[in-house]
Amino acid sequence: MTIASQTIPSGAALEQRPFKEATDPIEAARAELVDTIAATVGMPMDVRAVAATLESAGLRDVDAQTDFGAENLFDLAQDIYGRARRRVIGAGGGPQELERRGLLHRVGRFIKFYLKGSLFAAPMTAQIIVLFALSSSLWAWLFFSERQATVIAVGTILSYIVTGGFSQIISRRGMFYWQQEIYLLAKRISLDFLQAGVVLTLVAAILMYVVNLILPIFEQDMILICIMYFVLLSLLWLNVSILYMLEQHLAILLSTVIGGVLVWVIMTYLGWSIYISHAVGIIVSNLIAFVWGRQILARKARDVVGVQKLAQMPRYSIIAWATSPYFVYGVLYFGFLFLDRVVGWSAPYSPGGEPSPYIIWFRTAYEVGIDLALISLILTIAMLEYTINEFASMIIPVQESVSAFDVRRHNRSFKAFYVRQLILLAIVTVFSVIISGIIVDWLRTLPWAAMGDDFITPFVYRWGMVGYAFLALGLLNAVFFLSLSRPRFVLRAIGVGFLVNVVVGFLL
Repeated sequence: MTIASQTIPSGAALEQRPFKEATDPIEAARAELVDTIAATVGMPMDVRAVAATLESAGLRDVDAQTDFGAENLFDLAQDIYGRARRRVIGAGGGPQELERRGLLHRVGRFIKFYLKGSLFAAPMTAQIIVLFALSSSLWAWLFFSERQATVIAVGTILSYIVTGGFSQIISRRGMFYWQQEIYLLAKRISLDFLQAGVVLTLVAAILMYVVNLILPIFEQDMILICIMYFVLLSLLWLNVSILYMLEQHLAILLSTVIGGVLVWVIMTYLGWSIYISHAVGIIVSNLIAFVWGRQILARKARDVVGVQKLAQMPRYSIIAWATSPYFVYGVLYFGFLFLDRVVGWSAPYSPGGEPSPYIIWFRTAYEVGIDLALISLILTIAMLEYTINEFASMIIPVQESVSAFDVRRHNRSFKAFYVRQLILLAIVTVFSVIISGIIVDWLRTLPWAAMGDDFITPFVYRWGMVGYAFLALGLLNAVFFLSLSRPRFVLRAIGVGFLVNVVVGFLL
């Protein structure tokens, strides 16, 4: 799941109502505008959210004066927001909504959103299944030597880090316009940042080659292999980020599974090398993802009518300033996620006592353990989809049920919610560890599923699950800050964690 892309949707049900003829044309126009807001963003968070939506739709101060009888656009936004709030209260979206939320209601919502959250991990899960079923997947192979695995792993890790920032921006900003049905801007900003990501990827690939010429870390043939995986996977993450923004989970699953199966078909029936097979498979996955996403964006943009055609993109200097924290978060997140591997692979000697051929050397026993531990994380973070949707749906009802002067009661409601989420996270984590253990025991029965060193792999697996449990806790906290557009709190925390990881791993 793309965590930073989560924004607060409508907190309560703001419904569209059938338009009725009104004697006052101004009153009729304003009532119709409330319906437009309801269809666009649901229940807006505040007056500024309404004003931003009206501006995005192309309305100006002169339109507010001539068409809606307001002094200016902000005056109109205040009136529309008040009407929206009254409609929510009248429809039972305030205190009544909280009273209806019994245990069965919450369990049903948890199952619904947990399954939805699981969709984010479906492509990764499918790749694991394909790998163990066919011995190869979209970019992995069970029979790579440690030398081969090292250069491919380096290329893979760098692809996540280099494109992580752009993926966050596409998801965050693209979804912002997409949810408001401003499809022209959603298409433009998605494709513009995809193009920027491609440029940065190519620049990084050239730098990798030049640096390796100056400081020969890998042999020439190996650095070219590393760069090939880096470029192709970087393009795939960029294309997939658009599909995530469009919530096209089936497209993501199909593109990766088709590419993974194609790798096996090419190797088995054409006898091509694993490198060429992987290249063809990843290229096909890229084409499927790009065409799928581009077609949806183009179709929606083509169907835009009325004032939506007048929507203007903010200056890119403003967009860069607004999205830069999320770009940094994307880079730091993947850097933090893979830093333990860099630490584990950078030991100067191999387990047999021989000097490592490269400054970073793939440790099979370590990698098997940490990858198996990843199963527990996948099962745990699926619940974050429930947390963010439950949090979003309670904001307006809580605020409607509490006096503006009763700050303690207001804060107590959200603190109680946070404690419930911590307890739920602990329960889900325990079940995830149990299920992960069952899956690992089953994998041990497969003849080709080598579990690695008898001591190192179980040790890394157990402590990896502990580490991933704390990562899930960090992501739970990050979800709240990111949904409230407070990314700098997350950046401080992950920045400190990154530095501690470096100090403990390399210096101590």
